[in-house]
Amino acid sequence: MTVPGRIDIESLPSSPLPSPPLAVALQKAVALLESLSREQLEDIASGEGKLVYQPSQARSVRRREAVQRPTGVDIEAAVADINGFTKPGEVADYLQSRAEFTVPVLKEIARALGPTVNSTGRTKAQLRRDIVEGTAGFRVRSAAMSEGAWAKP
Repeated sequence: MTVPGRIDIESLPSSPLPSPPLAVALQKAVALLESLSREQLEDIASGEGKLVYQPSQARSVRRREAVQRPTGVDIEAAVADINGFTKPGEVADYLQSRAEFTVPVLKEIARALGPTVNSTGRTKAQLRRDIVEGTAGFRVRSAAMSEGAWAKP
């Protein structure tokens, strides 16, 4: 038998124990409800009052900032040098000859070279390959396509 305004406990679905974040949130919600006056509780129960979630200012602003560590390498100069090469082998030789090009430096160079260069490699070899393929390799492939079989006589 259901009494108006009361929840029939038997009709509720059975569920496993709540996850830790849900359990903590429920504890805080109960504490909040216990701090309300009788009138406020009656308003919520009747639907006239509402409980509203509002995220904290700190949470909505929090964002992981990219850490810029000094590398001791002039990234702009490296990008200019790489963009000056016309053959993929020249870019590969340049990257191989520079011992100061660590993985973080190669990632910065790749990002600075633009969207044709994949900067997600995890090793020096992957990053070097991606830089070669995204710069001189890309230009060579593009030129071959525009001057190759597609060209009209």
